[in-house]
Amino acid sequence: MPSVAFYTLGCKVNFYDTEAIWQLFKNEGYEQVDFEQNADVYLINTCTVTNTGDKKSRQIIRRAVRQNPEAIVAVTGCYAQTSPAEILDIPGVDLVIGNQDRDKIIPYVNQIRQSREPINAVRNIMKTRVFEEMDVPDFADRTRAFLKIQDGCNNFCTFCIIPWSRGLSRSRDPKSIVNQAHQLVETGYKEIVLTGIHTGGYGDDLDSYRLSDLLWDLDKVDGLERVRISSIEASQIDERMLDVLNRSSKMCRHLHIPLQAGDDTVLKRMRRKYTTEEFYNKMQLIRQAMPDVGITTDVIVGFPGETDEMYRNGYELMKAIGFSEMHVFPYSQRNGTPAARMTDQVSEEVKHARVRELIALSEQMQLAYAQKFVGQVLDVIPEGTSKGTHGPGKMHGFSDNYLQLIFDGPEDLQGKLCRVKLTKAGVHECEGQLVRVLDERPGQAV
Repeated sequence: MPSVAFYTLGCKVNFYDTEAIWQLFKNEGYEQVDFEQNADVYLINTCTVTNTGDKKSRQIIRRAVRQNPEAIVAVTGCYAQTSPAEILDIPGVDLVIGNQDRDKIIPYVNQIRQSREPINAVRNIMKTRVFEEMDVPDFADRTRAFLKIQDGCNNFCTFCIIPWSRGLSRSRDPKSIVNQAHQLVETGYKEIVLTGIHTGGYGDDLDSYRLSDLLWDLDKVDGLERVRISSIEASQIDERMLDVLNRSSKMCRHLHIPLQAGDDTVLKRMRRKYTTEEFYNKMQLIRQAMPDVGITTDVIVGFPGETDEMYRNGYELMKAIGFSEMHVFPYSQRNGTPAARMTDQVSEEVKHARVRELIALSEQMQLAYAQKFVGQVLDVIPEGTSKGTHGPGKMHGFSDNYLQLIFDGPEDLQGKLCRVKLTKAGVHECEGQLVRVLDERPGQAV
């Protein structure tokens, strides 16, 4: 039986894509082995979001070549899409394929097996207008299924290389998404996370069908308890979207909305499509539509030209909005982007001081958000037994508003919808008490 080993760098979309490529190999009779073992084929799914992503991708490719010089080494993903020649220069690489045509991986592998001639299968992704259909019927993490609905991005923010590696925004056919949702529910999933490179841009290339329409179609899927959107831009939350958040019982009370910077001058230089005032007002509208919603965000610190005053403006705005968690990144220069060429780069020292301060603010806000729910009963789908210092017999899972709860309960609760009372708030996790388990059939309590 031929064997294949995978290594994935980068974002959740890459992990989804790797799973989808594994399905292709599985259908061909391959077995999957650990990346550290000898395999007939190594497939590395690369990341190029930072210069470090490129470097790490090259290291992993070399590791595969050393591991088994006889193996076929195939490289895909974002770094493969933007720099195929650089990758083919690494001795031992057999196939470079970008973020499209991946359904052809098996024929290419078979061809290389015959000829041992390296193949560069990367095409210009900017010309691609069709979503690459790749399904993942099952995930190792049994409680949440990811469903990729979109790829690419039209935004061209000045710090970001991703449109060049993923192409322009392409939406998956709604019927195909709904069918896949039904299949995932039949497999036993209660929660689906809609994912993409620019998920909220879903429908930009479709005729009069938006993300809000898709959410109403998913709302009708029997047996599906929760729908979560991996990320959405503030500007994409319009009246119709607010209506879904308000009325659909399946929408999770959690949204990830990237702010990136809290100062208008910086936002403009980043080429973000909103002002701080518009962002703040939109957060208020979301909270009216969906009370108690947890809003998490991404922030880039030390973007070129960010003065102390601009940084302070951002700090005050974040505090005023009251996020339930912030992912804070120091700005890192990405070759090939406009921001990397800007002359007023901020020193590493200043960046790191600001990052530390914002992480402390994030932890304060996380705790404040969790404290609002002490004594409340939340819906939790346990993901498994709790790792760490909690001792045996503890389960952990996320509530619909993305609080992680640790509570006593048997292992067979995994994947079931449970009611859990939050007893003690914490920064990264909260303690809770199991109240009851809701049966598989909606509306029936055990």
